[in-house]
Amino acid sequence: MTLDSARNAEVLAILDRYAEWYSNRDLEGFLSSCSGAISGFGSGPDEVVTGIPSLRAQLMRDFAQADSIRIAFDSIRVDGAMPAAWVTANCAFDVVSGGRKVCMKGRITMVLRNTGSRWLFEQVHFSMPNGSQAPGQSFQGS
Repeated sequence: MTLDSARNAEVLAILDRYAEWYSNRDLEGFLSSCSGAISGFGSGPDEVVTGIPSLRAQLMRDFAQADSIRIAFDSIRVDGAMPAAWVTANCAFDVVSGGRKVCMKGRITMVLRNTGSRWLFEQVHFSMPNGSQAPGQSFQGS
């Protein structure tokens, strides 16, 4: 069964909570929304998540290295077939780290599973477009 408007709204609401938890550095709130088998990638070469322990370590590192964090999603697309939903969106991380402002504009994909009572994140992947790949080109430097 495809997602109806109520389920779509639930997914959008959990995305709002995701941004809130991350921005507020609410580690336990964030982790409570994730499956024990969560997997994913961040933008750094060592940012690989394979379960709650590695996600916890990644989030603790992120929070420790930031004076402030704000996440915003736009161009959000939600689709799915119960009990799964998948999300694609643009994502901006506005961070102050060591007194320096950093804005990371990228893309995020997510897979969520509905347990019957709530949605859990199963997979999250944040990436930034390759700056050396020109628009209209399929490969870097071509």
